[in-house]
Amino acid sequence: MMQNSQRRSALSLKHVLLVAFAAGSIVLGTSHTALAQDSKPAAASQGDAVVPAKPKPDPAAVATPVADEATPVADEATPVADEATPVADEATPVADEAAPSGADVVPVQDPQNEPAPQDDTTARPTDATPPAAVDQDKPVTSVPVAFDPKMVIDRARALAAKPFEDPHRDLPDALANLSAEEYDQIRFKSQRAFFSQANSGFSLELFHPGNMYDVPIAINLVRDGNLQVVPYSAGLFDFGEAGLSGNDFSTQGYAGFRLRYPLSDVTSNDELARFLGASYFRLQGEGQSIGQMARGLALDLAGPTGEEVPVFREFWIVAPKKGERKITVYALLDSARVTGAYRFDIIPGADSKADIRANLFFREGIEKVGLAPLNGMFLFGEQRRRTFEDYRGEVHSSDGLLINNGHGEWLWRPLDNPVNLQISSFLDENPRGFGLLQRDRDFDHYQDLDRRFDQQPGYWVTPKGNWGKGHVELVEIPIPSESNDNIVAYWVPETKPVAGGEMQMEYSITATRDGDDLHQMAQATDTRIMRIAPQGDDEPAKTRFVLNFAGGDLDYFTKNIAKMKANVSAAHGTVENIRLMADPENGGVRVIFDLLRDGDVASSDLRAFLLYDEQVLSETWTMPWVF
Repeated sequence: MMQNSQRRSALSLKHVLLVAFAAGSIVLGTSHTALAQDSKPAAASQGDAVVPAKPKPDPAAVATPVADEATPVADEATPVADEATPVADEATPVADEAAPSGADVVPVQDPQNEPAPQDDTTARPTDATPPAAVDQDKPVTSVPVAFDPKMVIDRARALAAKPFEDPHRDLPDALANLSAEEYDQIRFKSQRAFFSQANSGFSLELFHPGNMYDVPIAINLVRDGNLQVVPYSAGLFDFGEAGLSGNDFSTQGYAGFRLRYPLSDVTSNDELARFLGASYFRLQGEGQSIGQMARGLALDLAGPTGEEVPVFREFWIVAPKKGERKITVYALLDSARVTGAYRFDIIPGADSKADIRANLFFREGIEKVGLAPLNGMFLFGEQRRRTFEDYRGEVHSSDGLLINNGHGEWLWRPLDNPVNLQISSFLDENPRGFGLLQRDRDFDHYQDLDRRFDQQPGYWVTPKGNWGKGHVELVEIPIPSESNDNIVAYWVPETKPVAGGEMQMEYSITATRDGDDLHQMAQATDTRIMRIAPQGDDEPAKTRFVLNFAGGDLDYFTKNIAKMKANVSAAHGTVENIRLMADPENGGVRVIFDLLRDGDVASSDLRAFLLYDEQVLSETWTMPWVF
């Protein structure tokens, strides 16, 4: 038990990053009003961010969660599900399964004096006589039960009315003590995949518990409107050289699942999406390799009280119909202070996309809730602000945060592996999008044949409806190696969730290569930095910044580069020696400037963009700087 507790702590450190450092070590980027020019934020329109209050549940009338992790399920030798295996618990359908398209994001502020939901009325499945035999080449499922997507929302609402129960379980030692390499040897048998690739192109594979994955996940299939629980079966897995095939793990659920689809060509079997660990999920498009992750929710990340880590504890996966180019996944999220009902409509393609709807229910108030969180890793890049003994020129899964704020400006913030924890906030209202992108696609810059950073996707979040006031928050955590994700970006609404309140949101995540199709302006492609030592007793030290901009209409305007201007500013310190020149080797233009420290200021906030006459040609490059 002690080993598993330590393992959970390691998981929290590895995947959920770090809590706040000592107050003196936190560097806050200056809050941006998100405009390159001196225009003011637009006022909120009347009626923005209004969602009717929903009833507060009566704890005496709520349903229990679908999956009871402690209940044994069918062993691989059992051809059908045990009658004791939990199926869908009863619940009365309530309001529509998600906010209407374009719904605003706001927690309910006054959940008091509202009627309780009706008592449970959905009938349990009747006992069924198992068939005499089952084809062992096909996965085993339970007796079908009618499925309604509203059941997932009911389940989340009911769960929020009950005390939180930690979903983590003590795994058998043989599973808990697996190293990451040993765990990777456990493979799902592809011939036993769920769904027919010949019929729809999609197939479903499961992940086995072990190593850090100690939350038993309930997996349900939905076929033609009927729900079937997938009981645990060791026969679905090849344990390789892990030495586990003789063990009995029949009381364990699954760790997660993977969806496959022929992204490259009609004969391929590429990974499309993966849900594995806490509330993490991955999405990939054509020619992309496994890289950064997204999450269902982030709670009090990098806050003084420490982060709370929600988990997806149950999934309902809808079998796609013949010719359908979409697969739908429902998920139940649970945490100490919040539960959630999620819907993912996943569409494969060159830039695969997931349309996401979420209904959140709060057991308690939360100081900082992070919506649509994205996770990345940045060890070092071309700016070389920290020295690593490494044969590779760059090591990162994304190299910048791009924001399209509610006023239409495009901000590019290059990422860093800072010396101390760094948090940057970008104030906004009704953001149009944000994402962690991997713009550098030159293999020679990485020289990594294993992780293929040049092929890893960037993730772009597009909010649906009005998200109101708040800020995009970027957390950068110092790391010594690439084994930890240290970059997180998410939206923080200004209105804080309250106990008993609800929140609805809709957005999409697109797995894109470099985001060059997001806008038509020139991109900030490279950031290089060097220190310039004083040349004399009276001359201060300087920091030189070298920025490259390319794309958009730059090639057209560089024909008369004398009229082009680089607008460079610093919140503190003095900017001097600004130079702008054409870059025939890399394309576009290069901007060079020096930054001098004024007095005892500890940090500054830098901004730069390109102009031709008064026309803005580029994104706004922005970066915090510690002297």
